Amino acid sequence: MNVALSSFVLQGGRSGVARYIIDLVKAMGDVKQVETLKMLLPENDSHLIAKNDHLKFNISTSLFSNPVLSILWHNSYLPLSGVLKNIDLLHVPSYRRIPYVKKCPLIATVHDLATFNIDGKYDKMRMFYNRKIVPSLIKRCDRIITVSEFSKKDIVKFIGYDEDKIDVIYSGINQNLFYPRIKEYAKQQVKEEFGIDSPFLCYVSRIEPKGKNHFRLLEAFEKFKKLHPSDYKLLLVGSDWNGAAEFYQRVDESPVKDDVVFTGFTASAMLPVIYSAAELCVYPSLFEGFGFPVIEAMACGAPVICSNTSSLLEISEGRTPNFDPYSVEDIYSCITKTLESSHYLQDIEKNFDYANSFCWDRTAKNVYASYEKCLAGL
Repeated sequence: MNVALSSFVLQGGRSGVARYIIDLVKAMGDVKQVETLKMLLPENDSHLIAKNDHLKFNISTSLFSNPVLSILWHNSYLPLSGVLKNIDLLHVPSYRRIPYVKKCPLIATVHDLATFNIDGKYDKMRMFYNRKIVPSLIKRCDRIITVSEFSKKDIVKFIGYDEDKIDVIYSGINQNLFYPRIKEYAKQQVKEEFGIDSPFLCYVSRIEPKGKNHFRLLEAFEKFKKLHPSDYKLLLVGSDWNGAAEFYQRVDESPVKDDVVFTGFTASAMLPVIYSAAELCVYPSLFEGFGFPVIEAMACGAPVICSNTSSLLEISEGRTPNFDPYSVEDIYSCITKTLESSHYLQDIEKNFDYANSFCWDRTAKNVYASYEKCLAGL
């Protein structure tokens, strides 16, 4: 089987979709079920993909890493050129790049339909494209992969896609990276990297207040500091996204502004150190198709609490304390109770074992099975 994989959404490795592509491609090389995997990607991101014998590369100019130009590339150059010659199947792991013209069987990964659930998540042009154009593109796919049962239900609800042609395949985590570090050493590394020499809560997410719920988390942290005076910090780990400037202004006006630390984009290698050093990992996102940080934190032996919305209860199997992300009081209460709970700390070992069941090799094998069903017309 010869497969082409569009990788125009790597964005320097700074997103969950990028990590999905990078780790999936590596695992597909390890399980050796695809004869040839042809990577379609811009030059500036080509270094992110580890080379192996079954990979071939079609590298375009870095200009096409721009989202708009990338969409144009998929709908002009890709179908008109010979890029897909001798290719049995095209896999597009980001639905915004699905080409309208099909030159071979087409499968896409739809991670979530957040823009159908959260008004104003992006600018007006992007919201229009996602809500008005994307549904027709998804319907042109011969089969769909998604990362949770929750997302599958959304695809059926908002797109009207045949549920029998949707494969739910959980993502994995990099088990060579996400494992517990010795807490004291991890704290020392965090101190050296970010200047934090006190206990902290962490939230790993790009700074996108509309969807990731930073404003309510800040309010909950303000209440926590007011009612429980301490030297706790709030470490916000992630690069700027839509609405970041507004949130920075809100933090500047906050009575706890000196206790909020922004890391900016942080390389994956530092994340397990942060998880291991944290007193508590908080994940208050309003909407997730999967939610990598919840599983990653579990795998690092960290206490985790998360929202009770979208896919998060499904992915965590309710193993972590959860809260209503729309309620500042509920977020605050969950933070406080979890920090005070010795019972929850006893469950961390079970959570560690559960998190390590999310294996990329298993994901790769299931993706290959989805390819086979697609080619068989199922």
